[in-house]
Amino acid sequence: MSRRKTSRVRNGRNARSVELRVRTPRIVGFEMLRVAKRCARLGVVAVVVGLTMWGAKLGLRHLFIENAEFRLDYIDLQTDGGITEHDLATLTGIDPTASVFAINLESARKALESRPAIVKAKVSRRLPGTLRVRVEERTPVAWLECRSLGMIGRNPECGVLLDAAGTCFPCEEWLEEMATRLPVIVVQQAGEEDFVIGRKIQHRGARRGLHLVNLAARELEGESWSLPVVAVRNEFSLVAATSDGALVTFGMYDHRRQLADLRALRHHAAETGRLIGTVDLMPQRNIPVTFAATDGQPLQKSAPRRENRLEREMAAILNRG
Repeated sequence: MSRRKTSRVRNGRNARSVELRVRTPRIVGFEMLRVAKRCARLGVVAVVVGLTMWGAKLGLRHLFIENAEFRLDYIDLQTDGGITEHDLATLTGIDPTASVFAINLESARKALESRPAIVKAKVSRRLPGTLRVRVEERTPVAWLECRSLGMIGRNPECGVLLDAAGTCFPCEEWLEEMATRLPVIVVQQAGEEDFVIGRKIQHRGARRGLHLVNLAARELEGESWSLPVVAVRNEFSLVAATSDGALVTFGMYDHRRQLADLRALRHHAAETGRLIGTVDLMPQRNIPVTFAATDGQPLQKSAPRRENRLEREMAAILNRG
């Protein structure tokens, strides 16, 4: 078989290419002129866009913000508590003469919800000139008093309120009038971590006192007397003062049975013309009761003089309430 021969033709000359850029003053001038024209066109476009946006902003401002048709003329406030339009303006900084479009709805909502006394808020516009506000407030059921922490019951400046779930919150201005009638839960010693504003109370005795207050509000409805003061006596018991000055000892639990026993004892005392002085409801039978000497005098509306510090503090709360 014959062998095929191949051959490669080599070009003895190396191919070379040379790119020459000639830059003369004339050419550089033309290039600078071209760049200047391009920048000028971009500048004109930027100016036109800027003027258009500025004009649109002025037009929108005149159409919505400065237009008297959209001036705020009504605040549709709905709340389950006592907050008023004045309180709303104070908390949110809303200008009552401004346009509804000048009001930052999100900022207004956050300002309201930053208050511990408010659970939730919703702010919206209804054209042409209505601001719609929906507020869910905490409903206070009791004051918290702990003098070691500077908390004084029925004092709006340094007092703390509790809702039914045990959340602490300060007494806002719109709550002051209705809060004066609320019962007071007294705790003699506690740590700062037990009562944190905006959170539920951690103190065990205060939680049991709140349970008694909530239950008494339901069980004693319609009675001519109430439990305006409930104090934590120790780890095992509570002591309450009735509105006519009697001192009643409760356990930490079994409050429903104890309230029923107290109602029965008071009805029996009233039928026999006597006034209860003290009663210990912790025993289920043979309940210890002492009676106050009335000598034909009407029932006292303020608490009688007490001996120990806790009872004197409770009496002071009754007398200032």
